[in-house]
Amino acid sequence: MRRDRLIVLALVAILPAIAWWAGWLPHHGSPSSLNLLLVTLDTTRADALGAYGGRAVTPSFDDLAAEGVLFEQASTVAPLTLPAHSSLFTGLFPLGHGIHGNGQGPLDSGFMTLPERLKARGFRTGAFVSSFVLDRRWGLDQGFDVYHDTDSGSGGPLGRDSLRRPADQVVGDALEWLSGAAGERFFAWLHFYDAHAPARPPTAFAAADGGDVYHGALSFVDFQFSRVLAFLDERQILDRTIVVVIGDHGESLGEHGEATHGLFIYEAVLHVPFVIRTPFATMRGRRVADPVRIVDVMPTVLDLLDQPPASGTDGQTLVPLMTGDATELGLDAHAESTYGFDRFGWSPLRGLRAGRFKLILAPRPELYDLATDPGETINLYHQRPSVAASMTARLRELEDRAQSRHGGSLPAAPDRETLARLATLGYLASTSRPVTDPAIPLADPKDQIDLYNRLTSRDHGALP
Repeated sequence: MRRDRLIVLALVAILPAIAWWAGWLPHHGSPSSLNLLLVTLDTTRADALGAYGGRAVTPSFDDLAAEGVLFEQASTVAPLTLPAHSSLFTGLFPLGHGIHGNGQGPLDSGFMTLPERLKARGFRTGAFVSSFVLDRRWGLDQGFDVYHDTDSGSGGPLGRDSLRRPADQVVGDALEWLSGAAGERFFAWLHFYDAHAPARPPTAFAAADGGDVYHGALSFVDFQFSRVLAFLDERQILDRTIVVVIGDHGESLGEHGEATHGLFIYEAVLHVPFVIRTPFATMRGRRVADPVRIVDVMPTVLDLLDQPPASGTDGQTLVPLMTGDATELGLDAHAESTYGFDRFGWSPLRGLRAGRFKLILAPRPELYDLATDPGETINLYHQRPSVAASMTARLRELEDRAQSRHGGSLPAAPDRETLARLATLGYLASTSRPVTDPAIPLADPKDQIDLYNRLTSRDHGALP
């Protein structure tokens, strides 16, 4: 018996070393001692960044991708900031959490968000956001000890500079907070809005990219992000921190006739960059081709941090893809846009990506094979009726399941003050939802894009 006990004790002593050598444990500490840094890149399409073959100069992001796991086909849920971030923090599609547009919050306090879960487990939590569309009034401050936003209270000025903050200010606030978190386990969220129209990066960054302000803004964000990584590295915190970088939505840049984002749900606005860097040896230098979703971030992070899983979410942990234990999870990616309906009474758009195929339900429905037609230029809806029918059924099943969690009620329309501030940022707004006649078919947004562009350029000077 004594000999058996000694063998057991010896195994207990050496198993962590064996596990570390095999790559199952991080190089520094265990999953239960890691920090979390989450960075959200507003208005950032995946193919703009260097690691995805884009033209923006983004060495910090590219190096992080090389050291971690890059998801080649990550999808967001909507081409608007507040719905996308609400899905990020709840693991639910918009039909599940009820936020379908900017200014339509706040997020219901009954949802248990990622920061609330981590705060309950002893994390110090801090958020540093850069646009009015994510101000605390929209409910994403749930679970944060500190929530730095634009502080645009009632009666304040309506200039764009008062409703958005540049990346250097966001990073400055975050580093000050991180300096005071020494020795404490933390979750820090940094949100960068610089690429959102009208982008105005420092002249040097735009000039380095040939005067292109969009790609120059992404380069500026990347430079500021490098300050955060350097700070953590100098203090020997980086290798005890899981770093997640993801876009909330992309930017059309003229594709399909749309100048920026909000109206359509093509890949230009749904395909976002997504990288996770961990201290785990088995999760280094990987590229994952399998489609994943923004709703998968919370389940994945909780898994990596060895936290209890969140029940009832639409997301799923991606750890099997990150370790190479799985190459496919078969995840369906749902997307929507109610922007045209809310503003003009045009038809809302709903979409589903399943593997290589993507369905868009509209008055004139669309089906694309993204493997052969990534630009979504050849509509196969009538050529592949069996695929279209199967995906339509899957889309409706997914929506029924997601909607049942929330009840399906639409949020109240934004108040006048909110509408004024959203308009200042370039979002077309109306004081109430358009009245539509059920007997009259709703207009297809594809047929209204020229009118939409004229309205936005004439009235606001910038699209959303």
